[in-house]
Amino acid sequence: MDAEKHVDMFVELCAGTAAVSVRLQGGKYARPPVSRMGSKTGYADCILKIMGLRPGQGASHYIWCEPDAGVRLLLEAYRNHALAVAAANIIRGWADEELRALWERLSAEGPVQHIEPREVARWLTVGQLSYRQMQPGSGFNRTMLKDAASPCWRLGLPGLADVLLTLLTIPATIHPDALQVDPQQLPPGCVVYIDPPYQGTTGYADDLPRAQVLALAMKWAQAGAAVYISEAEPLDLPGWHHIDIAGERKGQKRTFSKQQREVITCNVPPAWVPAVQTVLF
Repeated sequence: MDAEKHVDMFVELCAGTAAVSVRLQGGKYARPPVSRMGSKTGYADCILKIMGLRPGQGASHYIWCEPDAGVRLLLEAYRNHALAVAAANIIRGWADEELRALWERLSAEGPVQHIEPREVARWLTVGQLSYRQMQPGSGFNRTMLKDAASPCWRLGLPGLADVLLTLLTIPATIHPDALQVDPQQLPPGCVVYIDPPYQGTTGYADDLPRAQVLALAMKWAQAGAAVYISEAEPLDLPGWHHIDIAGERKGQKRTFSKQQREVITCNVPPAWVPAVQTVLF
């Protein structure tokens, strides 16, 4: 049996909820406490297999780049267990409130202000109750009002708190801008994952154009990193590999995106390829 691949540094340049990192560190059942448009929770196992990694294997250190200040609060909770526990207790205190009134009250407090437990709790609660999770600008999820008194909805906030409490502490550095991280200053043998906003799909508040994605990929590859990129199509990087993983998703189907394709482009040979391939090397 081959020796397990050691990872000194695992980098997510468009981290979002850092679903792949959470699975790598926490094991096969680990997941972010909230979802977000484009989250890779359903593909995390498959992506790790392509990288030659397994859930729970862990890495010595992580780097996450995420421009959204609210999502960065979630990432802060990943690396600070005391912060996560305090935020979870605050969320439990809101569990009996009427959902829409709670969302409106917390949303009215405005943008993220500080890294502290109540702000983490506020932003995660607003994010979970929003039409598109972690995007408060999309409005309140009105479908909740149909079953607001049912046990499944009443368990929503305690469930969020429970997942926060079970997250492992992840040794990570957080940056707001992927373009400002210099791969030359990092140890060799980094594994880099890039999950940018997909070209031609519903936009994010913070976009990363295709040209910048390709430039980032090349910069990290030239520094010696193994680079893996998710997109809805193969990327134009000569000599790189393309693997279609659309059939490997676990869990619920996408709801807010018309695109259903999922392609990994990587600069190193994949450690695993799905049995059914629609994209050739």
